[in-house]
Amino acid sequence: MPANAPQMTAVTCPACRAQYTAPVHSVIDVGRDPRLKTLILQGRLNVGVCPQCGTAGVLGVPVTYHDPDKELLLVLVPQELRITESQRQRIIGEMSNSVINSLPTEQRRGYLLRPRIFLTLQSMLEAILEADGVTKDMLQGQQEKGQLIAEMIKTIDDPLRLAALIGEAGNKIDSEFFQILSLSIRTAQEDAQSETVGKLTRLRQTLLDRTATGQRIAAQQRAFDKALQGIDGNLTREDLLERVISIEGEQQESILTVLLALGRQLVDYRFFQLLTERIDQAKRDADAAAEKRLTALRDTVLDVTQKLDTEAREHTRQKAVLLGEIAQSADPKAAIQEHLDEIDSLFMSVLETNIEQSELQHRQEAADAFRSIRDLIVQVLEDSAPAELKLIDELLRADYPDGTRKILSDNQTMVNSELVELMEVLVQDLADRGETQTGERLTAVRAQAQLMLK
Repeated sequence: MPANAPQMTAVTCPACRAQYTAPVHSVIDVGRDPRLKTLILQGRLNVGVCPQCGTAGVLGVPVTYHDPDKELLLVLVPQELRITESQRQRIIGEMSNSVINSLPTEQRRGYLLRPRIFLTLQSMLEAILEADGVTKDMLQGQQEKGQLIAEMIKTIDDPLRLAALIGEAGNKIDSEFFQILSLSIRTAQEDAQSETVGKLTRLRQTLLDRTATGQRIAAQQRAFDKALQGIDGNLTREDLLERVISIEGEQQESILTVLLALGRQLVDYRFFQLLTERIDQAKRDADAAAEKRLTALRDTVLDVTQKLDTEAREHTRQKAVLLGEIAQSADPKAAIQEHLDEIDSLFMSVLETNIEQSELQHRQEAADAFRSIRDLIVQVLEDSAPAELKLIDELLRADYPDGTRKILSDNQTMVNSELVELMEVLVQDLADRGETQTGERLTAVRAQAQLMLK
């Protein structure tokens, strides 16, 4: 079994004492699977939900955390286990050895023989963050901002109280505050908490409108939108060059990175030739300021494109390695489930390329194996989707209006305000991605659901 693979572990519910099993990651090697670091820091790893009473929470189980880049080996043996010191030492030794034995000899270092021991999950998380340069004071500040967001959410329907909270917050509402708020929105979306997503989104818009930091962030977003507006398959080198030249200010490199990533295929020898011609024209016009700015811009564009190409090659290599691991796994479906967060459009592109190359080389067995992986991914994605999203997907594939009305009627227990709000969020997301036809269809289905509620 892979080092980071979860194992089914017996759990006793602290509320009703019912026995059940839950997947537990006892070894977290972020060198092999970086996503696990995010999950444990967010409190979303080793979480159990009692099927008897519904009590949910992080499980008090022994955990080993390994970060080879930072030379960290941390072992958590929760104090609530109530075990003897000899038992504790045995667990520490076994868990440390499991990490050491999973590494090739040349990767074993002295720090692996000196694991840091923790009695509480919170203290271990603080050590992980400290290694990232996050001090206790910084962590406390983030927690306070998280609490402030929670307080504001409670007053989202009380404009006067919310305005008072905003005034009292003062400089706490900074860039970090908006980052925490955005992370909260993404987490709620991933957990299909549509009502929370709606409230957090409303709060973010209010703060963008009413605070100095929010207005600055909004101005930066408008600069991004202006630079990226109208980009489609008809974009020419000349159009891209004009957009690149028009970008100025402190966000120049950030906007350029996004813009050049979207139009990367146009940034070629001819593009740089056009930019050089503009520099030469400024020189002929004796416009020293323009010549200097355009020359610096050319250097920046070259630097950004080189970074983009390096990152693209590395990302593609990582996806190819992951595909190889899945293909060679004794249980490809389990491997897909373990790495589901890493399976994105780039991974699917690498997978399709392997299918095409296998067919061109007349390796039919390999092509069929890759197709089986593709089918398994579709199956796993469908199985892992929240019930509300499965219902919405079914509605979008059904005939409108009779077919959708019947599906809504057959699933009346799921037709509630949360489902309607989730549909609204998805309609906006579809609009942002330019999928207007699907968005219009979902809008019509949403209206049916609202009528059923009334």
